[in-house]
Amino acid sequence: MKIVHDINAAMKPHKIVSTGFAIGRQIDDETIPVMDAFTAAGHKVGNHSWSHPDYDTLTRWAFRREVRRTDRALQAWIQGPKYYRFPFLREGKTEKSRRIADTVLKNQGYVNAPVTIDNDEWQFNLEYVDALEMGDQSEAKRIAKAYLDHMKERKAHFQSRAVLGMSRDVSHILLLHMNKINADHLDDLLEWYADTGWTFITLDQALRDPLFSAPETFTGAKGLSQIERALGK
Repeated sequence: MKIVHDINAAMKPHKIVSTGFAIGRQIDDETIPVMDAFTAAGHKVGNHSWSHPDYDTLTRWAFRREVRRTDRALQAWIQGPKYYRFPFLREGKTEKSRRIADTVLKNQGYVNAPVTIDNDEWQFNLEYVDALEMGDQSEAKRIAKAYLDHMKERKAHFQSRAVLGMSRDVSHILLLHMNKINADHLDDLLEWYADTGWTFITLDQALRDPLFSAPETFTGAKGLSQIERALGK
């Protein structure tokens, strides 16, 4: 519970309304209070599948079951538009499989919620937690700095891709996980974003950017930023 409370506290000064994507099979007596605390702070919940599979390993009907089963599990927390985030950001390695996914989601009342700023923050968290568990505060501090440097570099990278490829910046959707390194350092990251002139908007608002309705020119198995998908990688 401390992690969700700390993350909520980091977002509150910036008046951020975030959307957290939940995996259906992880909803249980231990995580229900986390979901309640997150939504009580004003945040939204989206569907991240039942078992976090690679979409390309599923049949059409298995994908439909993943979406529907999680939808039922999240009924207590989903309000307003319903959003789906593909595990690993993998939306289908062929045009046909992408169209099938789009149809299944549309029939279930869902909208795909891709990201623009992809990153490896979860890897830094694994190392950070290991350092804390070993009592190595110096190493934990080093990893936290490396995490923040990485996130800053990812912002610059994807802004540059957008400006060079589309002649403008876009409304960004940032990928983050609810984990220990964010619980401890999200406030530093958000302060830095604000200092660079960024303002924070909702997922609903971000998805109004023309980027998210533009044709995708990338076809393949990789999970990518929507900027890369629109530019053909």
